[in-house]
Amino acid sequence: MSEGNNGGQDKGLRITRREFLAAAGAGAAAFIVGAVVGRTAFPKEKEVIKPGPTETVTATTTETATVTQTQTQVQLVEKKYPRVKIANISELNTGQPVFKEYIGHRIVVIKLGEEAVNGVGPEKDVVAFSMLCTHMGGFLIFDSNTKTLVCPLHFSQFDPAKGGQPVIGHATEYLPQVILEYDEATGDIYAVGFTALVYGRYDNLQGVKA
Repeated sequence: MSEGNNGGQDKGLRITRREFLAAAGAGAAAFIVGAVVGRTAFPKEKEVIKPGPTETVTATTTETATVTQTQTQVQLVEKKYPRVKIANISELNTGQPVFKEYIGHRIVVIKLGEEAVNGVGPEKDVVAFSMLCTHMGGFLIFDSNTKTLVCPLHFSQFDPAKGGQPVIGHATEYLPQVILEYDEATGDIYAVGFTALVYGRYDNLQGVKA
């Protein structure tokens, strides 16, 4: 009796394969329906992309231009000392200076009575020099006793027979000597240049046309 009762209970609890498949299909259908209903009932928020601020970009175009430069060439013109008559041998006495001017410079012409460096004339004793001392530009005087050119400012002395060599005093540079030419036929004496730069000048030919 007991075994018969258990057999009846087991039979009532058994599920056939067809019943199992039918139940599974119904569950899947219910899941799909729930998903569709859930999506419809609770829709997902859409992402809205808002445009940001508009930036203005300016593009600069660089143009390369070829520039032709015109160079002005400066042609240096060599200036030469002019040949200027400053005296005649007949007007010169030994030991007596004669004051002249050559291209804007005050000069002294002296007949020394003895042969001198760069001297001209029959005895090679006529010379000429700038009248400005090479120390501070003082005007020179001729001392006939010592036969020297003396500056009264600081007593610098120059020897005209030795090309204007400084003898004593503050001056250390030779006195600029005037280069002379002598015309034997007429006795005229011409100045044709300087041996050195005259005191206070950066160009002895300043203001002289080429």
